[in-house]
Amino acid sequence: MTIGLIGYGRFGRFAAKHLASHDTVVVHDPAIRRISSTKKRILRGSLSEAASQQLVILALPVSEMRAVLVRIRKLVRPGSLVVDVCAVKEQPSHWMKEILPRSVRILGTHPLFGPDSASKTIRGHHIAVCPVRMNRLELDRIRRTLRQAGLVPHVMTVQRHDRMMAETILLTQFVGRVVSRASLGKWPVLTRNYRTLVDLVDVTRHDTRQLFVDMVRFNRHGGAVVRSLGRAVQEELASLAGED
Repeated sequence: MTIGLIGYGRFGRFAAKHLASHDTVVVHDPAIRRISSTKKRILRGSLSEAASQQLVILALPVSEMRAVLVRIRKLVRPGSLVVDVCAVKEQPSHWMKEILPRSVRILGTHPLFGPDSASKTIRGHHIAVCPVRMNRLELDRIRRTLRQAGLVPHVMTVQRHDRMMAETILLTQFVGRVVSRASLGKWPVLTRNYRTLVDLVDVTRHDTRQLFVDMVRFNRHGGAVVRSLGRAVQEELASLAGED
């Protein structure tokens, strides 16, 4: 089978490498001019070539999703499966249902790992699976395929996913970015807790700011979480000032 992959950013390249160990991957991304000749099963193609495959994966920032869906709605094949890998699920899933033909099956996924945490292997890592337009048999087949690849699938609604991500991944992104901005000194790692904090800051430095901004902007729970954290910081500072 040939897989269409739209988007060849940091996660797109990571996904293509793993997918190409099983199938040929046709990649479309206007930002890339060529793909290394050593990647023999990863081919650069047009938007039409990528979107017309039986399986199409959208590895795009949430902010670019709607525009791309409009462009591919007449290119996707009836009966094909379109999968997105965004860190936000509710809004992209709504767009896919609204824009893509009813003959197309739709699955929202969010790999809860990335090029850093899964640099050695994807086995044992978790992935959120949010069925949008498919039947139970199709979903069961996808879960088996993911398990065979070594992943741990968690089926959930798009609403539950976004609430959970706002209070987990967005939370850790916020903390890591705040600590990074504080310009504190660099010290030897002498305690386990400090090591955890240093690792968190390193991860957020590798992730794009666009990922963080999109999670706040498009996850309807994101703004509330950020505001709650802001209030908590101000309250803690006021409490410390009151103890002087």
